[in-house]
Amino acid sequence: MPNGDFESIAVVGAGTMGHGIALVFALSGRDVSLYDVDEGVLERATDSIASGLDTLVDAGRVDEDEAAAAPGRIETSTTYPEALADIDLVVEASPERMDVKREVFAKLDEHAPAEALLASNTSGLSITEMAAQVEDPSRVLGTHWFNPPYVVPLVEVIYGDETADTAVERVYDLLEAVGKAPIVVQEDVPGFVANRLQTAMDYEAWSLLQRGIASAEDIDRAVAASFGLRTPALGVFRKSDFAGLDVVRDIHSTMPKDLDRGTEPSPAILELTEAGHLGLKTGRGVFDWSDRDPDEVAEERDRELLALVDLYEEIHAARES
Repeated sequence: MPNGDFESIAVVGAGTMGHGIALVFALSGRDVSLYDVDEGVLERATDSIASGLDTLVDAGRVDEDEAAAAPGRIETSTTYPEALADIDLVVEASPERMDVKREVFAKLDEHAPAEALLASNTSGLSITEMAAQVEDPSRVLGTHWFNPPYVVPLVEVIYGDETADTAVERVYDLLEAVGKAPIVVQEDVPGFVANRLQTAMDYEAWSLLQRGIASAEDIDRAVAASFGLRTPALGVFRKSDFAGLDVVRDIHSTMPKDLDRGTEPSPAILELTEAGHLGLKTGRGVFDWSDRDPDEVAEERDRELLALVDLYEEIHAARES
């Protein structure tokens, strides 16, 4: 059950991320108000929550009693006054557009209790700009979760220019209490930490594909079977220490000169998106998904990720013991 802080939490936006964030808090014993303007989105969110719980039970991460109790802690709403009454924390999970988020934060400022903290799940937009819509910007911060939220451990806790230290500390402690692995991002930079690193790798991968250096299948295998395998245990800087900083220095003296330094999307991704090939949701992206059920593919992904999370937790628990 909750221990002190944040017994009642609102999640604004019930789409891909919002319903998963709501599930995490409900599993921790907290009451959750899940808002969306679209009743159909809320209905799909309820189905997705049930599917997520099935996956967690099958993986042994949640017992059947916990899974049965969690949905009862989630109330859905299509109105701000109802969704935000008497809550301690709001997590905004609206579409990744600043005009939308500014509008949402103005509504949060109007309807949420004055003492409630207001967090955005943006994956890279300015926390400071959203906070400008709020009378007291010290209560606004970022909490960037990763998809699927009930599987991936990391949550980035991000300072805006005027975010109070106590807001970051309280939310960090909450995230640890619900089983996440939070980090603090001290400065409000685009993309924060994880997405900046991920985007740098993605950009070079698309460049290699465009240049015909290797196939998409082989590029993915190169990641998964080499540094991707080491990364959960070592991260970046521990890996550098194991390799030897003199070796890293020498690599950085030569290889960066040949890396793609472009500032526009790869022609390869432009060609696919302009043709309407957006990935799993359209049946084709880099790969052909047309003969697969998207829900089954997502469940398969979750099972694979949960197996890796088990290994990650085992490694880090052993290191700390």
